[in-house]
Amino acid sequence: MFSNAAAYEWLMGRWSARLAPLFAGFARVGGDGRVLDVGCGTGALVQFLADASDRSIIVGIDHSQPFIEYARSRFTCPRFSFDVGDAMELPYPSHSFDQSLSLLVFMHIPQPEKAASEMRRVTRPDGTVATCTWAHPGLEMAAIFWEEAVRIDPHAKTRKPENRPCTRPGQLTEIWLAAGFEAVEETTLDLPTIFGSFDDYWIPFTSGAGPAGVYVETLSPDHRQALREGLRKRLRGHREDGPISLKATALAVRGTVPS
Repeated sequence: MFSNAAAYEWLMGRWSARLAPLFAGFARVGGDGRVLDVGCGTGALVQFLADASDRSIIVGIDHSQPFIEYARSRFTCPRFSFDVGDAMELPYPSHSFDQSLSLLVFMHIPQPEKAASEMRRVTRPDGTVATCTWAHPGLEMAAIFWEEAVRIDPHAKTRKPENRPCTRPGQLTEIWLAAGFEAVEETTLDLPTIFGSFDDYWIPFTSGAGPAGVYVETLSPDHRQALREGLRKRLRGHREDGPISLKATALAVRGTVPS
């Protein structure tokens, strides 16, 4: 699901980039210091941090080697560095960052509590630690895809991501409080996902990225065409092709490391 960085950028990276400024604002990202991006992916949050300040030192870590290689190709300045690693076992000394952030990753971490504790460990006292995930079912583009897929093929329900951690209100707050953070606050972040055409919505699902992309790859040509037409009819009806505006909602939490 996460081996093709370019495909991921087309499917989800562009929306991560739109979400990054909202998340960074809520996280109260400072203008300098050392910042850790846990699950940096292809670099959506890093790009915003780079544009916001030319003084900060940014370290990104992700479990996907292709994503890290992609990020390294995007950011060649010495103040950026990227590592392949596990969010549940961060390979950094304690108190070595001023802030630790994580954008759209915690719902994929098997033990998010361990990742939160690790982010606390590597962040200095009084430093901010924050994360954000897509809410359930807050990503309308995905919800519509799976509703139509299940309508055509009931077995698609077994491929649909369900019960992901950290995607319902209050879950992130519970994890942050259990990790011992202070001044914990949770909020929702809303943004539109606007597609220039139906193909701009559909074609990224055929790239093999994410659960939906993996599912589409398993379909026969006829079944894939049926899904495409079902989605087109649902999103465009009998209207001519044109922009499609859908909604996306994320959950975000922040806290500070006790002094």
